[in-house]
Amino acid sequence: MSDSWTRAEHLKELANTDELDVLVIGGGVIGAGSTLDAATRGLRVGLVEMSDFASGTSSRSTKLFHGGIRYLPHFEFGLVHEGLAEQKILARTADFLYDPLEFLIPMYRGRRLADLPSWASAPRLAPLAMRIGLLLYDTLGRRPRGSHRAVSRSELLASVPTLLTDGLNGGFGYMDAQTDDSRLVLTVIKTAVERYDALAVNHLTATRIERRGTGFLVHVADQLSDATFTIKTRSVIAATGALKPPPAGKAEAADVRLSAGAHLIMNKAEIGLGDEALLLPETDDGRVMFVVPWLDTAMVGTTDTPYTENPAHPRATDDDVDYLMRHLKMYLDVGDIEPISAFSGLRALMDDGGSTAEASRGHEVITVTPGYIQVAGGKLTTYRRIAEETVDAAAQYLKADAPSKTDVELLVGAAAGSHADAIVSGQLAELGVDSAHSRNLLRRYGARAQDIVSTIKEDHQLGASLSDATTVLAEVRYAANFEGAATIGDFALRRTHAAWFSRNHARDDAKLIADELAATLGWSDRETASQLDAFESELIVEGL
Repeated sequence: MSDSWTRAEHLKELANTDELDVLVIGGGVIGAGSTLDAATRGLRVGLVEMSDFASGTSSRSTKLFHGGIRYLPHFEFGLVHEGLAEQKILARTADFLYDPLEFLIPMYRGRRLADLPSWASAPRLAPLAMRIGLLLYDTLGRRPRGSHRAVSRSELLASVPTLLTDGLNGGFGYMDAQTDDSRLVLTVIKTAVERYDALAVNHLTATRIERRGTGFLVHVADQLSDATFTIKTRSVIAATGALKPPPAGKAEAADVRLSAGAHLIMNKAEIGLGDEALLLPETDDGRVMFVVPWLDTAMVGTTDTPYTENPAHPRATDDDVDYLMRHLKMYLDVGDIEPISAFSGLRALMDDGGSTAEASRGHEVITVTPGYIQVAGGKLTTYRRIAEETVDAAAQYLKADAPSKTDVELLVGAAAGSHADAIVSGQLAELGVDSAHSRNLLRRYGARAQDIVSTIKEDHQLGASLSDATTVLAEVRYAANFEGAATIGDFALRRTHAAWFSRNHARDDAKLIADELAATLGWSDRETASQLDAFESELIVEGL
């Protein structure tokens, strides 16, 4: 099995490290990408995250590796081209986390497509405008002919039989891709840790930054023990998303505008969704909406609402849920159904004075003070490219001339191939793990699903399923030993989706998870009880 990555080991080593070349603050996808990029250049890198890795927007997205087809009407061709180019890299370097996905766009008589410019929204022009837009999308991505298609009314209803038929004229289909965002973050960090000896510690807050000569002293506080210490580093990268990073003396990081995007997790069968996603053409406030098959559920989203509350704890409001359900029922005959769960993520947007819905999803790399780099904005699909640009800025300050190589760096678990997948599935079957769980384990870990096999072989009882029906108990031990998990929420909300995919939100599993974590991490009975209380508190904060 691979080298361990426990929080305790990394915390101790980070506290005793003489000096880093780069300290990354923020463990979302951009921070993770920056950690790996810097590490591949031979730099000594540490990563600190105040909560858990991917606990912010990077576990609360629409889970899409998309080129950004909706940016075309805003003439953001460069952003679209970059996204489509990154898709091809991700399909190779993160293959088990990359799922090609067709999106169907139903076209209704008398209803416009919200993202088309007003002149193209007329009923007679909308189909032609859609064809031109999809052709341009494929051209920018250098895709083969046939990547988009016209879809008849009967084909749409065969794929999604719950679609309302009144005024349905047919539609279009085009290709994009989806991912598991929190698993992507963990896998990127794990690649940096295992291959390049990067250090990564969650629940560790950077509270203050001091200039020391040409470098910095970063004061940090352990959220799980109240211990404090300082980290000496030659440079700092702040990738804190919605949260403002600490200043360095009088040098303040830039402010960002926040927009909340809420999503619902639904029972896939209840809404009649098959293997294709839906792009619903128009909402009351002039936007489009997605209904996306995700693992064994369906995800509905998203909203785009200016956000001014505490950015550490966004949650889907009752108004968000009502909005999404109301618009779902505008297009699908689904009756009275209830979401399994709801969540909200925050987009950190550069302030251009317009509405949040119209604000660019581009990014900006800012030098707060020489050697202290802040990155803001951007989107999931282009995380690798954003990280490369960010580390370029830090490397220039450090006079480190090694180039990035993350465009060819396979993430751990990638490129296993169908033969390796078949071997793992066969081994899991012999251990009593059913095919549905095998499929989910391969999606989650790729070739590293072999490590789960080894864990179950150590203790066959760890092949037991949790109540979300996608997770096995062996993953708890694995997450603590090899993915830095330190709390029940780390496991149930981000290493897996046990809390999101079950209506009890893993409450029925909490004691099982806690007992396994206690055995692995050495918790006392008192600590175990405290962790159970903390998990319940976290679920309440999430609105679950």
